[in-house]
Amino acid sequence: MMKFIYLLFFLLLGLQDANAQVRVSHLFVMISDAMENAKNAKTEESVPILENFKTDFYAIASHNSTAGAEVSRILEIAIKNPNLKILESLSSALLTFEKEQNPIDYAAKTKQFEKRVLPIFSQLQKATIEKNIKDLPMLYKRFYDTWQRNERIVGDISPGHYAQIETALTLYRLAMISEVVDFKVMNLQIQNIGTALREFISGNVLQAQSIEGAPQTLSEGLTLLRKAFREFLQNQDLARDYILTFITQWPIFEGEVSTRDSGLYRRIESELPEIVARGATQENLAHFENLLQSLEKLDINAQFSAFDAAIILLREGIEALLIVMALLTALQAANQSKGRAWVIGGAMLGVLLSLIMALALMWVFPLAAAGTNREILEGIVGIIAVIMMVFIGAWLHSKSSARSWKAYISNQMGKALARGSLLGLGGLAFLAVFREGAETILFYAGMMPSMTMDSFLSGFGFACLALIVIAYLMKVFVQNLPVHLIFLVMSWLIYILGFKILGVSVHALQLTNIIPLDILPLPSVAFLGFYNNLQGLLAQAIYVVITLGIMIGQRRSNAKSSVTKA
Repeated sequence: MMKFIYLLFFLLLGLQDANAQVRVSHLFVMISDAMENAKNAKTEESVPILENFKTDFYAIASHNSTAGAEVSRILEIAIKNPNLKILESLSSALLTFEKEQNPIDYAAKTKQFEKRVLPIFSQLQKATIEKNIKDLPMLYKRFYDTWQRNERIVGDISPGHYAQIETALTLYRLAMISEVVDFKVMNLQIQNIGTALREFISGNVLQAQSIEGAPQTLSEGLTLLRKAFREFLQNQDLARDYILTFITQWPIFEGEVSTRDSGLYRRIESELPEIVARGATQENLAHFENLLQSLEKLDINAQFSAFDAAIILLREGIEALLIVMALLTALQAANQSKGRAWVIGGAMLGVLLSLIMALALMWVFPLAAAGTNREILEGIVGIIAVIMMVFIGAWLHSKSSARSWKAYISNQMGKALARGSLLGLGGLAFLAVFREGAETILFYAGMMPSMTMDSFLSGFGFACLALIVIAYLMKVFVQNLPVHLIFLVMSWLIYILGFKILGVSVHALQLTNIIPLDILPLPSVAFLGFYNNLQGLLAQAIYVVITLGIMIGQRRSNAKSSVTKA
């Protein structure tokens, strides 16, 4: 039964194109199981798995294609000796076969890349030639942000051009932020970027070039950065060369960092050029040391545990649970069973569309699904949810005094909620679940290759149990409260969660460069959704003003109503 559940879950995650003619997700599951056996010195248990793999693979009509023949060749070796290395080769061959059978329209994607990237590049190139120092930082940021959102197609098709552009961008920025702006270097690098872009768009393919003695792995790159750190005081030019070599090789192993710590990935890309430019000052060396320590703490070989699987669901699910439970509790107190059905239906629809959205992201953006597009989705949906939370919170708060509650009961006796109210309640439940659901599925999709079946199931099961316990405790806590106090507690819960979700949503859109980011000299408190930037704090300040305005307005209305009745 456990095996079936895992297989079903992985099949849903691995399905990237509902219309694909060839689906091999279940074959990847088999390889994963065989790899798990190899890691635990149980290679003999892998043979039956690989025999089943062979049966299923040969059932595919196109299994004898060029890529399919390579899968068959490696499979025969794996059946005889199912060690980890050969199983990794089998996985790579199967991935090649899948790409062969389900090709991506790279021509259309290249055309889209050209349309998005070249216009802003032309502006940056013009400003560089004209030495327009006033507009250059802004134009560079716009081009760099545009490049980051569209770079993966270049890396997929032409790794050599990708590496050239990444290196030239770094050197360009280094020349731009130096104490004396080096326009000669900037012009050279802008030419290099333009050449690489034009060659890529014209259809030329360039494989990544290996520099003799240069790092080929993250571990080797870290060793080189350590050498640069030691050389900074004695030979700053040599240290600079070491760092620039690391930057040149960075595209080869950047994925090992970006898939595990996106924040550290962004730090490396933005801070290394600044470290080179600032030189051997005490403050700069301390900054460099901190970056190195962060890299050293990154365990690229670590397996995800049951604890990691549980934390993902708890972290992403608890906010959605609290919102849904707040709505259900208030509706139960109001004896509005129809409203409860709408909330439950909205939450279930959120789960379903979360799965569909996660699959769509993995299909349309296979390499960026866990990054930029996930952040954009979370940010936009979160802001929409906050807008709805303001109105729902106002509705709850309007019933939070004993007098207003009695008036509500007398008016609603025997009546159902209006359809608009039902849509609002169901819509908020949907957005609360949908906002977190797609992100949770994408997190699990990224973790699956580095997590055993038992770890996933035990962690996921524990998290589900914990959420049930939280929901039960919440129900027990409020059931003995007077009904109008239930509405007061639930309205405050909705407002507080709205404050946090708004901060997190704005921050997510800032990370993807949708919203500008102006840092303020304040501490960030992430678990409260409080980030030290002007845009987020301004949005939250407006939210607080609106919320307080609603509360004050309702209090005055209640007071006026009391005077009138008196």
